[in-house]
Amino acid sequence: LLSVVGEKRRPPWKWFVMGPRRSGSYIHIDPLATSAWNSTVRGRKRWALFPPSVPKDVVQPKHPGGREAISWFTHVFPLLANAADPAHRPLSAIQHPGETLFVPGGWWHVVLNLDDTVAVTQNFCSRTNFDAVWQRLRKSRPKLSVKFKARIQQVAPDLHERAGALETAPPPQGDSSSSSSSSSMMRTAVAACLPPLG
Repeated sequence: LLSVVGEKRRPPWKWFVMGPRRSGSYIHIDPLATSAWNSTVRGRKRWALFPPSVPKDVVQPKHPGGREAISWFTHVFPLLANAADPAHRPLSAIQHPGETLFVPGGWWHVVLNLDDTVAVTQNFCSRTNFDAVWQRLRKSRPKLSVKFKARIQQVAPDLHERAGALETAPPPQGDSSSSSSSSSMMRTAVAACLPPLG
């Protein structure tokens, strides 16, 4: 949906990524509450994912080695894989060539390349994650949100109306039901598509 603002104004959203073994992406949440998909063309990737309900200080504790994926998997992953609170345990998988992994908006994730790796990835806003993206866009990119709302009226009047309703609604108060259903859905989807880490 963000394409309605035009390629010149649209935030970066698609990438061709490649990296050597032991490189990767440190634990993060994707920008503007967008969801993403990642398809591996060559090599394998190790993923750890956490639902939005897991606090930042749990997934980003101070540890040796700095902000590198390899350091996170060396120092943090073993602690969280055996965390006393089951909600703090990562959903983990190894992605093989030809497989696509979906990351819901707001989910923490860290990726380590197990081999020399080539992949393509894209972040997106759809009807499913519109509310979260709209609220984040208004807060962090107010000028762009004005243009987005004006343009969305032309292609999806119902979403324009929804954006107006969200502007007057009180902010969400940490509704755990949506994150737990998202958590269950994600765990089921990844479990069905990728072999679990053993």
